Amino acid sequence: MSHRYKHALIIGSGEDVPSEHPPITRETVVICADGGGKHAQKWGLTPAILLGDMDSISPQVYEYWKEKGVRFLEYPVHKDKTDVELGVDYAVELGVSSFSLVGVWGDRIDHSLGNLELLYSLAERGMSNVMYTASAALAAFQGGFSTEIDVDTTVSLIPLTQKVEGVTTSGLQYPLHQATLEKGSTLGISNKSIETGIDIQCSGGILLIIMSK
Repeated sequence: MSHRYKHALIIGSGEDVPSEHPPITRETVVICADGGGKHAQKWGLTPAILLGDMDSISPQVYEYWKEKGVRFLEYPVHKDKTDVELGVDYAVELGVSSFSLVGVWGDRIDHSLGNLELLYSLAERGMSNVMYTASAALAAFQGGFSTEIDVDTTVSLIPLTQKVEGVTTSGLQYPLHQATLEKGSTLGISNKSIETGIDIQCSGGILLIIMSK
């Protein structure tokens, strides 16, 4: 497989999506997981591959991408991984270390929570990740996370490990300094950005940041 890609955009079939696709570059490989082909069609993105068990893609979208010559990788319905996880695995095999996921949140709560586990898995392996919905961006990380966001964005921090230690923030209304966030606590919920640049550092554990409009 080629190793020219550094970033992957994984598109699932979930309904909670932004009006525009997440940012991509020449080094982005676009991967559609099953019914995610409908979002790619809407956004005018041509996937490098469309994979999954094909249980959520419509016949019309299926034929559209077949006619476009897009490669299909079809799996049996009875399998041990979701289509989105198969897309992540495929990108990892390409040598990708940075991920954007969209169409991975919706009315299937089980799939939505399962996709948060994929963010955890990526963070555990030191791979950057962002999940996009219509109203929020989520990322799991260990060590540190910095980004540019609008002032007055709601920012929440949720520990994905039993403890996240040494949490220190800048650019937030309620700063934390060497704090410990523990599973089962709401201490990190509903902060606000007071600067266009925010920075979160932690010395141990994996943290989920949710930035909501």
